[in-house]
Order: sequence, then structure tokens, then C-alpha cells
Amino acid sequence: MYFVARFSVVLLIISIINAVSTADDVNSRLKTELLALGFANGDLPTLTPAFGNYVDVVEVGTLLYLSSAAPQAPSGSFVKGRVPDQLSVAQAINASKYACVRQVNRLKNYLGDLKRVKKIVYVRGKIVTKDGTFQDHTAIIDGCSAFLVNVFGNQTGRHARTSDGLLSLPLNVTLEIELIAERNSALTGWLQISRGLLFFSIINIFLMKFSF
Repeated sequence: MYFVARFSVVLLIISIINAVSTADDVNSRLKTELLALGFANGDLPTLTPAFGNYVDVVEVGTLLYLSSAAPQAPSGSFVKGRVPDQLSVAQAINASKYACVRQVNRLKNYLGDLKRVKKIVYVRGKIVTKDGTFQDHTAIIDGCSAFLVNVFGNQTGRHARTSDGLLSLPLNVTLEIELIAERNSALTGWLQISRGLLFFSIINIFLMKFSF
């Protein structure tokens, strides 16, 4: 009986730790990625407001549809120009990461906590290219995909994706990223803890009833 009681306490502690550590892991990985991209102190920048008659996020069921995000560098300016004659592929890869930073920023602003992101479902990258001979779209949008996987992990961060080459985009930005994500319930973490508490209570009742 004593062993069972101790085991139930251990399970309860593990439930609490798992609920807390998930958010800590995501925030820690995000900070590392932001520092590598040159964002001061590894912090998300201040979100710029929408430029038109639209909102950043629309929620339908548990799916979050995010408006296109342009690449905003740590300096605050937007990355502009065609690929590859005005901007190199390497520069465009960084630009796709900047655009994904804005999308993650929107998710955090909307949900309040990135641990509520259950799945990155879909990404669409739109790139302004010089002409129809350009073929490195996949390499550029891979920058965004790698950023999302590095932040959210393989299970949550890997997603379906398309990439397009265009003649122009608003404000002459180099690219835009669209994103669809699925959210968890706000109570998901606490439900995990509650299950641990319930199991702990059942064990205690069992011990009280059958102990001698």
C-alpha cells in the first residue's frame, strides 16, 4: 500500500512538470531562434497593425487562419525586392524566417501562450521572382518551415506546404507567408494536472478504505 501511495504521488508530480515544461521548452527554443536571427534579447518584436480592412487571425472551430505576413527584419524595416536579381536566395531564406517570426508573434498575441498551439497545419509561401526561370522557391520557404519546426518541435511544427512565384506583392516586399494552425483548449494543461489529482485522490480513498 505504501508503495502504491508513493507511486501515485510521483505520477502527480510528473503531470504537473509536463504541463509546465511544454511551454518553457517552446519559449526557450523561440528565444534561441530569435537571437540567431538578430532580434534583441531574443524577444518577439512589437507587432505592427494590419495595413488594410482585415484582421491578423480568424478562428473557425479550433483552426486559426492567419493573414499573410511580410518579412520584417530586426531593424523594423520590411525586406523588399525581387529574387534573385535584387535579393539573393540566402537573403530570401532569412526573409522567410522573419515572416514566420511575425506569424508566431501573432499566434502568441492571439492565444496568450504558445503552448496552446496544437499543430502548425499549413504554410503557403509567396515569393516575388525575376521571371519564370527561377526554381529555388522550395529552398526559400524551407527557411520558414525550419524555423517553425525548431520552435514547436517535429510533432507540432511539421506541416503541409505550398510555394508560389509571383510578379509582385504589396509594398514591394520580397515574400509573404500564410499560415493555418490548430489550437489546444485553454484548459489542456490543467486537465492533465486534474487527471493526476483525480488518480491521486482515488488511490488515497482506496488506501483509507482497505488499510488496517
